[in-house]
Amino acid sequence: MLSKLNIEQLLTKPIRVNWTDLADPQALAYEVHLNGQFYKRLNSDETSCVVSELVVGSQNNISVYAHYSNGEIRLLPGAEESVGAFQTPDGLPVDICVFTVIPMFEHKKRPHMPTFKPYILLIRRKEETYEGRWALPGGFSKVDETLDAAAERELKEETGIVKDFKLDQLKTFYYEGRDPRGWIPSVAYFALVRPEVFITVQNGTDMFREVVFKDLEASTDAMEAKLFTLDEALELGLAFDHEYILRCAIKRMHTELLTTTIARHFLDETGFTLRELHRLLRDTVPEFQVDETNFSKKLLSTKGRQGLLEVLNKKEQRYAGPKTQLYQFRDEELELSLSIYNSF
Repeated sequence: MLSKLNIEQLLTKPIRVNWTDLADPQALAYEVHLNGQFYKRLNSDETSCVVSELVVGSQNNISVYAHYSNGEIRLLPGAEESVGAFQTPDGLPVDICVFTVIPMFEHKKRPHMPTFKPYILLIRRKEETYEGRWALPGGFSKVDETLDAAAERELKEETGIVKDFKLDQLKTFYYEGRDPRGWIPSVAYFALVRPEVFITVQNGTDMFREVVFKDLEASTDAMEAKLFTLDEALELGLAFDHEYILRCAIKRMHTELLTTTIARHFLDETGFTLRELHRLLRDTVPEFQVDETNFSKKLLSTKGRQGLLEVLNKKEQRYAGPKTQLYQFRDEELELSLSIYNSF
């Protein structure tokens, strides 16, 4: 028989049990039992009870019995329920979405342009809740630290990465069912970081470059830390609501790439070609569908984009074909007000 007890969560741990719909007019009194033990006796006109002595961190069994005039005590039909009790922590949780874009080189006989592949940093959980599942790095803030400080600490503890880049708050996620431990919010953070945080590129020339991934040091409540492509990450069945958080963060990454000069972190700092910039955007932002010729023309000639790029006094033959003009982005302060690539 399905339970018909009405269970109402009160603040953190107490619950209110209501059996009005199950009440028996022949009953003289009621007994509430908690985990198989007597908890409280109530009069026949009382059909609800607040239960506060729940065992935190586990399921608690609630049942209601009726007393009758012949001395019999019977379980009310449907008056059984199992409910979890989780103490709301003192600090808010944070989840951290750290992306990077890595150039991938193929071994060919002639120099070639790399493809650019975005990655997300994940950890494999050690804690009981979702143990062994992949998730975003994160955890609860301490009572004496800010959320920003908590995000930096959790990132270092779970992945070994010491933050030397910008971490921005992405969004607060707060709805029923996102965390099986209770109604717990999470403040998500976002960063799109230089590939040097995760890789080294070896062997000098474009023709024979090799990307080597650095080892990540998982600790505390993480078994392992690893980079995944976005497609791989979305197929893992992430813990909690982290797939939804990740999808929101991917949209933010696309916006950052299209409306700021953050692309500078994924191109040659000594100068890049417009073809390389176009390839980077095309590979990392699916909605960027601008042909290369139109991109170069509007980027250089549109009045609203004047001053974004500095024309360097040099050309290079990086790939097949003639030497090509090199560029650099100008002052990063331009990121605050200009929209660069949209409106093509």
